[in-house]
Amino acid sequence: MLQTRHVAIAFAAALAFVATGSAKAQSPRASTALCDPTKLAVTAWDDCLRKGQADTEKAMETALAKLKASIDDRKDLSNQQRALLKRMVGESNDLWVRYRNHYCQNVLPILAGPKAKIYEENLACIIDLNTGRPGELSAMTESK
Repeated sequence: MLQTRHVAIAFAAALAFVATGSAKAQSPRASTALCDPTKLAVTAWDDCLRKGQADTEKAMETALAKLKASIDDRKDLSNQQRALLKRMVGESNDLWVRYRNHYCQNVLPILAGPKAKIYEENLACIIDLNTGRPGELSAMTESK
């Protein structure tokens, strides 16, 4: 079971890395579109990034709550199955958050290079990854 989780985390990390890389090639980062450092003073940029993190966290929490509510509404599942599914969705999201935090706090600083502003890069990374998560959670409600 633990080995399966490690494989699942590694697979999710690889997918997110590829998705993040291809998204960067196609369009600006979500964090840059939200908080452009070339247009904001440093303190305003930091404030914008903190607000962006809080807003994207709230959007993820809202999407997760809606997903769990949609599980409660399913009549094709028993009470036990609904409870198990909600628990599994919660655990899956917890693993995703652990991946995001590890990637943004430990991997990204090395990738960003020695001249990067680590605090800002960390917040921007969290915003970038959080931005797509509500859509992923919402898509789960549609995949019956």
